[in-house]
Order: sequence, then structure tokens, then C-alpha cells
Amino acid sequence: MTVANRCFVCGPDNPVGLQLRFTREDEAVTAEFVPREEHVGWEGIVHGGILAAVLDDAMGNVFYLRGYQALTARMEVRFRKPVRPGERLQVRAWVAGEDSRTITTRAELIRDGEVVCSGQGVFLRGSLREVADAR
Repeated sequence: MTVANRCFVCGPDNPVGLQLRFTREDEAVTAEFVPREEHVGWEGIVHGGILAAVLDDAMGNVFYLRGYQALTARMEVRFRKPVRPGERLQVRAWVAGEDSRTITTRAELIRDGEVVCSGQGVFLRGSLREVADAR
């Protein structure tokens, strides 16, 4: 399996990355995330792309922590509440359904028990090489 040590969201060897540490909890994965000032878009509001990247990586880690790979094919994000730098968030992701070729996942970013951002992704089973070869 390919290692993602330079991943922007979870890679421990990426000096400018977020360096989130995902853990498995039953059938889900979770991590804590505290955005910083350098993650803002509009003044005082964390950029939606950063939040979407965290959701995408959480959904990808559902597979990685089970020992296999899947690649994002499609993702939808719903921004519910603004997020500010310094706010402690928990991200949680889980499998919502699957068929022979794809797996649907869901993820949430939660602040003080309230969902501030959520997403759904469709992932293709297999490695980057396998997906590229199937085109």
C-alpha cells in the first residue's frame, strides 16, 4: 500500500501541512483539528477549501486505517456554520454504503457538539495505478 507521509492533511513529513492524526473508533475514524490564522479565507473565517480537505482526508482514512486504498471520485460539501481560527473541531468519517466498484462515505466537522460542516464522498476502490489503468 502506498504511504502518504507528505499528505497535506495527515502527513507527518509535510512541514506546512495540518498533520492530523486519525484514529479508528468502531467503524469510523476521528481526529482533532484546530485551524490557525494562516487557514483563513475571509478575514477571521477559515477557508472552505481547508475544511473540505479535512473532510476528504477523513473519508480517505476510513479505508487507509483498514489497510486498503480508495481514491476520491466525487465529493459534496455543505458549510453550515462559519469556523474561526483557534476553534477546536473534531472530524468524524464513516462508510455509508458500497457496491462492487465504489464506496460512499460521510464525514462531519463538529464544534462543541454541533455540526459546522459535512460532506459525502464517492470513492473508487484500488490504488492510483489501478484506477488510472482502468480508464
